[in-house]
Amino acid sequence: MLSSCDLSPHDPDEQKIRSSDHTLQQLCDIPRKFFATRYADAALEVEPGLKKPLTDKIGTGNDCSYFVRERDRPDRRYIGSALLFRIIDGDHTLSKPSPTNENYPTRVLTVDGVSVKVVTEPLPKEADPATTRLSVDLAATIDGWDGELHFRTTEGQTTPDAQAGAQVLVDLVRELKG
Repeated sequence: MLSSCDLSPHDPDEQKIRSSDHTLQQLCDIPRKFFATRYADAALEVEPGLKKPLTDKIGTGNDCSYFVRERDRPDRRYIGSALLFRIIDGDHTLSKPSPTNENYPTRVLTVDGVSVKVVTEPLPKEADPATTRLSVDLAATIDGWDGELHFRTTEGQTTPDAQAGAQVLVDLVRELKG
C-alpha cells in the first residue's frame, strides 16, 4: 500500500542530495564560447564525462572536456574542461588544490559576489611567455555545488582569461545547480 502512494522507504542521505535536472548538453554548452574564442583558428570538439550521451542528466555531478583539431595536425589536443558536482561530504571539496598544483600561485577573484579561486601554473624557466600555455584552474562553490573550469593560456592572457573564465564558471554553477 505504501508503494501505491509513493511513500516507499528511501535512504535518508538520498533525500539530502538535491541533484541537477539539467543535461550534459547544457553543461557542455555554457563554456563552449569561452573555449571557442581562445582557439578560433581550430575546430572545437566537446566530450561529456565518461562519454555519456549529451541527453543524460547532470545528476549529482559530471564534466565536459574540450579539444581542438588544428589544420596542421591530424590529432586532437586537450585544451580544458568544465566540472559541476554536488558537495555530498562536507570534508570533500573539489576546490582544494590537487597535489600537483598546491604550491602554485593562488589568488581569489570575486564575480557577482562569489569567490573564485584561481590557481596558475608558473612559467617554466627559459620558456617563451608569448607562446607557452600555462594551466589555469578556477574553482567556485555556490549553494553546495562545486564548479571548476580548467584551461591553458599564455602568461600575458592569464589575467583577462581568468576573469572571463571566472564569469563563465559562476554563470555555469548558478544556472545548472540542483
